[in-house]
Amino acid sequence: MKKNIQIITILCLVAFSIYIPVNLKGTQDAHMLSLLSGDENIQYPYLTHMLVGGNSLFESIKNFISYQHYFYGYPFYLTSAVTIFPVRLVAGADFLDRVQLNLLLLRQIISVIPMLLSIALLVYLQTGFQDLLKSIFLFFLLITIPAVTRNNIWFWHPDALALLGIVTAIYFLKKDNRQLEKNFYYAAIASGMSAATKVIGAFFFLAVLLYLGMALKEKRGDVKTLGKKALFFLLIFLLVFFLTNPLLLIPQTRAQILKIQTQQNSYVREGWTDEDVYQTGLKSWLPYFNQWYANGIILLFLLASLVYGILRGPNRLVNSLLFAWLIPYSIYLLFFVAVKPFHYPLPVMIPLFSAALNFFPNERTSHSSMLPGSLRIAMAGLLLFMVVNNSILSGRVYKEYYEKEDLLLACNSAAENEVNGASVNLSSSIWYRIEQYDLTVEPQKHSFSIGQGPAQVSATDDRGVIAWACQDENAAYFSAARLATSFKKSHPAFTVWGPDGREIK
Repeated sequence: MKKNIQIITILCLVAFSIYIPVNLKGTQDAHMLSLLSGDENIQYPYLTHMLVGGNSLFESIKNFISYQHYFYGYPFYLTSAVTIFPVRLVAGADFLDRVQLNLLLLRQIISVIPMLLSIALLVYLQTGFQDLLKSIFLFFLLITIPAVTRNNIWFWHPDALALLGIVTAIYFLKKDNRQLEKNFYYAAIASGMSAATKVIGAFFFLAVLLYLGMALKEKRGDVKTLGKKALFFLLIFLLVFFLTNPLLLIPQTRAQILKIQTQQNSYVREGWTDEDVYQTGLKSWLPYFNQWYANGIILLFLLASLVYGILRGPNRLVNSLLFAWLIPYSIYLLFFVAVKPFHYPLPVMIPLFSAALNFFPNERTSHSSMLPGSLRIAMAGLLLFMVVNNSILSGRVYKEYYEKEDLLLACNSAAENEVNGASVNLSSSIWYRIEQYDLTVEPQKHSFSIGQGPAQVSATDDRGVIAWACQDENAAYFSAARLATSFKKSHPAFTVWGPDGREIK
């Protein structure tokens, strides 16, 4: 098993390294960060404010603790501050200008590492690292989920930390094996940290109740004894939650935090705008699942595999706990969350995907599958398709974000002409990205091309030509080609041509 652990560790290191080149992008300075990254740009000033110090020790401590961005728990900002504190020590006050280095560290350490640890831990929980082939395959199955790739790119967020807390709690419950001893309380600490980082950790309650029910069924104690242990678990959970969010102990700040959390919950349930475009329910979520995780058929297969793992095999406890974790959060997600960012389903989807190989017994276990060989071959084909398809989709996500900085710098952000009907002359010494559109016909048309002057361009709201000055011919073509593809994706009803003169389907 030691050799298998080493191989999985090497795979994690390779994956960690692969994300570095893309996570160096888009952060040359604070202005570029503001143009290319929404949430990171909002969070970053709050983090740097924690480390600027003050005129006195009291003021410095106050700045470090009063992080002000109360959408997330203090553990997220605390670990983030610790992550870039070495930059603060070395660069002094100039650390504010080290945007590229700071964001690289935050993306890699706060998002990538916890995600890799969560995946490796789930692989261990399902395989014990005993079957090398199965462990490697499951690792690749999880790491190639498009949403996982997106989480690890340009995404300094607390979601991976919260997920790691939940997976760690399940690990300790497995290790405790219904003995209700120290590992049971370690699980309370881990789940408390998850909830303190992002409130989704509170949904772990059903897994704990199920675990206590199992212990009661196996007569590991009477109802009174188990009740005391459950109360102690809750007390530890709450103690960790409040100690790691000390501002909750201050009435004025607590009121502010609760107000922000209430507003955030309202936005999540009702949407970010007043327009009636947000819906809840499984049907409304399926397109997003299909885009970032898997289609409905694959999700049903994964659910069946999880249930099979509960009924048979060596990991019945783990799969039962995973299922108990998935139920309450999935209900909340499907029926009470209207907005649909890619990362909201991460805490349920990654554990669900970890059960994908339950129909296939480990090499070193006596458990054998009751399924016909032909059915297992079909399932193996489905799993292979998932890895290949998700690898392709993840590759596209990686490429998209790797090119975003180059796309931003390829051409000017402001067009040469405004949409007011006025004519503008184009220079013969400059290459332009040219967009021509006509909204007066059906289907509506939009074409992307490149060119130089001398020429005149003008545009109105309904039709016309708009030009952007670019660095050179290659930059103009690159910009036109990428934007043509992006435009067609967001406007499927339009007839769109790329700079090669071909219609984009």
